Amino acid sequence: MNYKNIPLELKEQHNWVCANHTSKVPMRAYSHAAASSTDPKTWSSFDDALKAVNDKQYEYLGFVFADNGIVGIDIDAGYEDDLLSALAVDIISHCRSYTEKSKSGRGFHILIKGDIPFKGRNNLAGVEIYKSARYFIMTGETLLFRNIEENQTAIDYVIAKYFPETRESNSGQTGRRIYQPKWDPISGGKLKLRPKYPEITQGGRNMCLTSLAGTLHSQGYSKEQIYKELLYANKTACKPPLCVSEVRSVVNSVMRYTR
Repeated sequence: MNYKNIPLELKEQHNWVCANHTSKVPMRAYSHAAASSTDPKTWSSFDDALKAVNDKQYEYLGFVFADNGIVGIDIDAGYEDDLLSALAVDIISHCRSYTEKSKSGRGFHILIKGDIPFKGRNNLAGVEIYKSARYFIMTGETLLFRNIEENQTAIDYVIAKYFPETRESNSGQTGRRIYQPKWDPISGGKLKLRPKYPEITQGGRNMCLTSLAGTLHSQGYSKEQIYKELLYANKTACKPPLCVSEVRSVVNSVMRYTR
């Protein structure tokens, strides 16, 4: 563990718990009892949690996500044949924010500033993402990036690519795609060539367009076709529309990856 690498802005928050080597249950730093990832009264300061670890009461520190602008991404399969996996490279290179090795040494945690439209999800394929009601056992064993950066575009990309259809972690129910146009081929007796794009508000424009681009890409549409359709969706659905350069950036980002 190398806790000195944990960013100061995390250390200043009263969102810390502890953990034992043999269990993932969060523990209270000030008493030998279980903590709760949804009850702030069971959390403590970084210094108090670190003292409990230094006093050998526990083995690890844990940071609790509490819907305060910090999102956590957990990559389970971080290595392939002792090299970074393609999945890890993809997500880490997009986020470019605080990245540390997980406790097992086989995965990575990324902490990044932004928001997601749900508490948390597990795609059951090696990637999890959370903004509340969850904690990460922290190691401070950083890789490439030591600062927590604001990058909503990267968060939107990760959601669109890795969480198109997943279960919500705290409900076990199957979710839907982030953004789905409504297709009604005949309306008012006329044949419609395009689906209806529901309104997209300011906080979800980039995420929804990324989701739409990913869907079109997976269906075999060309880059030019995707760009044209996103321009249309941006103009008719986004309130207010994104600038053209941002739409182009979304398309370029999605098209870098094979179907």
